[in-house]
Amino acid sequence: PVVAYSVTLTGCGGGKDARYSQSEAMGLITQGAAVLRHSIYMAHRKSKYDFQMYALVHPSAKECSHVMSKLGYTVLIRNTPFDKQDIQNEFLRENIDGASCCGAKEFIKLYAYALVNHPVAVILDLDSLILKPLDDLIDSIILGEVEALEARKRLPLHGDLELPKKIDAFY
Repeated sequence: PVVAYSVTLTGCGGGKDARYSQSEAMGLITQGAAVLRHSIYMAHRKSKYDFQMYALVHPSAKECSHVMSKLGYTVLIRNTPFDKQDIQNEFLRENIDGASCCGAKEFIKLYAYALVNHPVAVILDLDSLILKPLDDLIDSIILGEVEALEARKRLPLHGDLELPKKIDAFY
């Protein structure tokens, strides 16, 4: 089985409100994407699962997404999955673009759920690292309750939380 790992790219820097110049942003994107992909490659050397990298790219970041292809990511250009004007709550509709680094564009992460050719899709940020195989978590998601029993016991949980019998999403 092949696990999908996805990241999002929502902008290329530059512009009047950008925190980084386009050149600085491209350097950070390239470094983050390369280091993340390499960490996943290293972790999967000891995994029973293969992996495929995806970059979910907002149209406003298309011009700087070429580096993702060069690094081995499959680039998928995706628009925000909803029109902000359709948001019924007035406060959210008027403030969604200030709610995170990327505003409404952040929701392109939801397209990871459309990677249905993979038994599991993992959504990461470009400043993430995978330090060891995620086999126990993946087994807990895709195997049946009995088959995954030992893997589920090895998963580190916060506090005295218990896993549900069926895992559809894990944070």
